[in-house]
Amino acid sequence: MDKKVPNLNERLEAYADLLIKRGLNLKKGQTLILSAPIEGAEFARIIMRHAYENGAKDVITRWSDVPGGELRMRYADLETVKEVPQWMADSYNEYANENSLFLALDTEFPPPVGLDPEKLGASRVARMKATEKFSDARMKGIVRWNIASVATVPWASLVYPELSAEEGLEALWHDVLLCTRSLEGDPIAAWDAHVARNNTYRDKLNEAKFTELHFTSGLGTDLTIGMPEGYYFAGSQETGAFGDPYIANMPSEEIFAGPHRDKVDGVVFASKPLFYNNVLVEGLRFEFKDGVVVDYSADKGAEIIEHLLNTDEGSKRLGEVALVPFDSTVQNTGKLFFTTLYDENAACHLALGESYPESLEGGMKMTKDELLAHGMNQSLEHVDFMFGTADLSIVGTTANGEKIQVFKDGNWAL
Repeated sequence: MDKKVPNLNERLEAYADLLIKRGLNLKKGQTLILSAPIEGAEFARIIMRHAYENGAKDVITRWSDVPGGELRMRYADLETVKEVPQWMADSYNEYANENSLFLALDTEFPPPVGLDPEKLGASRVARMKATEKFSDARMKGIVRWNIASVATVPWASLVYPELSAEEGLEALWHDVLLCTRSLEGDPIAAWDAHVARNNTYRDKLNEAKFTELHFTSGLGTDLTIGMPEGYYFAGSQETGAFGDPYIANMPSEEIFAGPHRDKVDGVVFASKPLFYNNVLVEGLRFEFKDGVVVDYSADKGAEIIEHLLNTDEGSKRLGEVALVPFDSTVQNTGKLFFTTLYDENAACHLALGESYPESLEGGMKMTKDELLAHGMNQSLEHVDFMFGTADLSIVGTTANGEKIQVFKDGNWAL
């Protein structure tokens, strides 16, 4: 497949326009908080210009230096990496109260070798606790947010190690633009059509009102997930607390819901590696009983999974079940992207940790305790792992006991 992008600059402009108009649905007078790696500065500035041209009051950019952060994690002691300056926490928590928008440009780097899993885990937990107010506002749609990707040479070296830096970067930009529909003549119209298609499956799932879903695959997955009363499936496009639509992830192929935190039983095998907290985890397997992980294993990276499961009580339970057809745009690239943003949109996935309140009737207005009482899991964490395969079968059971094939051979059967 030809990975060259004709008129790359034009397509990058279209991608930026898409993120501002559909990803965030920016309104005149809003402030944009933009997080970007220094390696992606050129595209970040295109985003900034589009934001201002569409009426942004201001664009506040947070530049990240991943290699510099790795040096801190390698040489600073445990107590130091657990420190989160108050100004840094406030820069998230306070802007969440001011009708600001948040856009994070994601990229990846070769996994560092020899970092202490305890320090990695402690630093992550400290950041999550310090910005919990922002996370709650994001989960409840009080702030509109979007996570998208920027192609960089370090990331391209992972996805296309056989190519030169220049060729790899162009090939990766091709994939990013393809998967976000930014190669289309009218990316916004293409996204509107994509959301409409996904909504037809979402509506069929919600009409069926399944009480449980049973997943099986040739990898050995045999998992039953019970659903909470009043749940519903959502996906592709969110609706904020104030009624404004936005798209939290680009790409987004999933339709998702929150499982009942106490009603997950069986075993599930990951179908793709998980890149979590700068550690590549391969051959991942979980066993659940009454909603809790009772056993797990991994061929590589098991130590970081132990830290994940010990984050809090909710990190041992599921907060999301997401359905993604195997015949998806991301899957059809044939690539592992080493980032959950892309890899989760190539296959059905589950998430350990926090559930999204939007997938429960009235959930956006509930407290954490109320959500918990309805079976919606609560946690500082939300970590997706992929388990969809070309032979995945999903059978839903309705309240009257009827069995309906939802997925067959990895794709929709409804």
